[in-house]
Amino acid sequence: MNKKLDIKFLKSQIEKIHKFFLRGDYDQVIQRTKVLLKKDKTQVMFYNYIGLSYKQLGRLSEAEKIFLEGLRLFPSSTTFLANLGSIYRNLNKFDKAEECFIRGLEYKPNNTSLLINYANLKRDHNKINAAIDLYEKARSINENIETLLVNLAGAYQIIGNFQKSKEILNILHKKFPNNYTAFKLYSSIHKYSEDDPHQKMMIEKIKNETLSSKDKIKIYFSLSKSYSDQKNIKKEIEYCIKANNENYKTFRNYNFSTEIKRFDRIIEIFQNYEFLKEENLEETDLIFIVGLPRSGTTLTHQIISSHSKVFGAGELPILNNFFSEKIDDSNFIKKIFDDLLNKNQNYLKNIKDTLNNQFKQHNKKQIILDKSPLNFEWIGFIKIIFPNAKVIHLNRNLKDTALSIFKNTFDGDSLPWSYNADDILGFIDLYKKLMSFWNKKMPNYIFNLEYKELVNNPKNEIKKILNFCNLQWEDSCLDFTNSKAGIKTVSILQARQPIYKSSVDLSKQYAELLPFLKKLT
Repeated sequence: MNKKLDIKFLKSQIEKIHKFFLRGDYDQVIQRTKVLLKKDKTQVMFYNYIGLSYKQLGRLSEAEKIFLEGLRLFPSSTTFLANLGSIYRNLNKFDKAEECFIRGLEYKPNNTSLLINYANLKRDHNKINAAIDLYEKARSINENIETLLVNLAGAYQIIGNFQKSKEILNILHKKFPNNYTAFKLYSSIHKYSEDDPHQKMMIEKIKNETLSSKDKIKIYFSLSKSYSDQKNIKKEIEYCIKANNENYKTFRNYNFSTEIKRFDRIIEIFQNYEFLKEENLEETDLIFIVGLPRSGTTLTHQIISSHSKVFGAGELPILNNFFSEKIDDSNFIKKIFDDLLNKNQNYLKNIKDTLNNQFKQHNKKQIILDKSPLNFEWIGFIKIIFPNAKVIHLNRNLKDTALSIFKNTFDGDSLPWSYNADDILGFIDLYKKLMSFWNKKMPNYIFNLEYKELVNNPKNEIKKILNFCNLQWEDSCLDFTNSKAGIKTVSILQARQPIYKSSVDLSKQYAELLPFLKKLT
């Protein structure tokens, strides 16, 4: 039987563990706390320290186990339920995550941690209004939670309520003046005029020599955007280059060769495979919009998601999470191709069911629209596993696309290649090679949509898109600005505007300041 630890000893040990946690030495936290847990299993904080450390290390299955162990002893612990729900959310086990949050809120309806985590889950599913209701409830209980205010401001942006978002961000500026995410969010929806006070505020902030790299990056990109609004291209690019250089330095272990190896491996897998050319026998239940980032995927998403039969799910990580870990597994690839020769195809059916369950967690009744651009890497797998899915590929002027990639920052640690001019050129070459490969392997399977044609002749192109997706014409697709679908994109303000042509050939204005653009054809 475990004995409870002496309070004085326990306090001293927890102080040490907490310091390791704050320093990010999560292995030490796990090692030391597990020793204490063996001596006393009644301390809730032990499970939390271990579980949260596993989460930080990306060892989500181990985090799940430790929180489940804690729940067996403390079944009504709202802390464990909130943390476990968060783990399930990261594991794409959305139903289980929701169960945890609902169960926790039954015990404590006003628990802000549970409310915020549940709201985050709703936001993942693009159910933004439901997320806002939960955020607002949490805010009514405690209006001084920094991350809550950030998330709430972001949620209002997603549904296009920019005025409400600005109100929240102004509160953030006052309560948490050093929250630089708030500056980035504000800049994304604000149109800067000359002598803009918000721009002046950012210029003062950037003078602080103690700023972390992450904070510098946010301010640099925000300042770049502010000068773009003011048509000061020279200053815009000055801060854009600073932002990209600072951001690229944070990826210390990144090597572009990993991109080359992945693309080569994909082509190797499908090099000798002949895709079937049979007609679709079932209705479409998945639509994928693919291409380079910043190629027009958000605009296309807004158009198609305005259709009554389509649920716009935004950018889903489902395919990337599944296949990026498996393409180097020779046994996995062998089983797939062995199954393609087997009429039963049980292995492929299991994969399809696994992935389909994740897609359908977003909406069980409508066609799911996934606009994750880099799914172009997985088109071969899409064709095999979801033969009735529709794939729409955006073609945009490569110079314009490269410029837009360079001018923007992306979520988290994704797309490290996008912050370096040479890597952008390298990635575009890989993309061109792979898309050429897919189009030759699967003629007429992919709908290649020209961005320039879409903005110049929207009605004509939208008809073609809907016809390709086996959807009837609906006027709402042309008048998509009234769509209630949430928009998650780095250019969220522009995404709420009617189709505009000003971005076509925009790169010509920047070619002298960004000479790498001249290398693209």
